[in-house]
Amino acid sequence: MDGTPRVVDAVQRLRGIFLEMPGTQLSMADATRLSGLDRPVCRVVLEALEDARFLKRGPDGIFIRRTPDSVD
Repeated sequence: MDGTPRVVDAVQRLRGIFLEMPGTQLSMADATRLSGLDRPVCRVVLEALEDARFLKRGPDGIFIRRTPDSVD
């Protein structure tokens, strides 16, 4: 079975959470709960969204959506 559709769905689900609610700030636990994804899958997706510069993670581990004026 091909896992690609599941990965795409997971990325879209988490991106959607941040796009639908501007200013959303989520911990790993919050993102796992809201997305309905298993924690390991959620972690990989959040880190991929961070690598893609869609999200950034604060020193406290909270993920927030990057904006054009975001600083690293």
